[in-house]
Amino acid sequence: MDAAIEQYAPTETHNDTPTVSLSLPYSIHPSCLHMQVRSGSKAKNLVQFAIRKLAPSDQNSTHIEQITWNAFGDGISKAIACAEMMKRRSTVDFYEYVQIGYKRIEQIWQPVNLDVELDTLKVNKDIPAICILLSKIPLPNLTAGEN
Repeated sequence: MDAAIEQYAPTETHNDTPTVSLSLPYSIHPSCLHMQVRSGSKAKNLVQFAIRKLAPSDQNSTHIEQITWNAFGDGISKAIACAEMMKRRSTVDFYEYVQIGYKRIEQIWQPVNLDVELDTLKVNKDIPAICILLSKIPLPNLTAGEN
């Protein structure tokens, strides 16, 4: 089976949703700040930005009640680190909810050797994803049937 896979190479990746959108069982506050974390993101810069948004300095700034840290693939560990740094550095006590799931991407694989007559493959990959909700507003308790 491995020999057959080596005859193909991925050429295109179709991704309908560039961000992670997991369904949270809670309603999101309109002022929620959504932070998209990628593997190359600088955690320090992301956390500093979120803390500045959390404590507005003037009257014209919006008051943030909730923050979501979203990531998929290699960025998951960095999103967890950002959420933990946020909880540690902030003076606010947060309520936390974590949702894990998968993000589906579609790849088109073309044959490497054009001399052999092979079909093009369409490959669907499920990549792990996470959404961490940090809320100043108390979150309602979920019963076992609602998960």
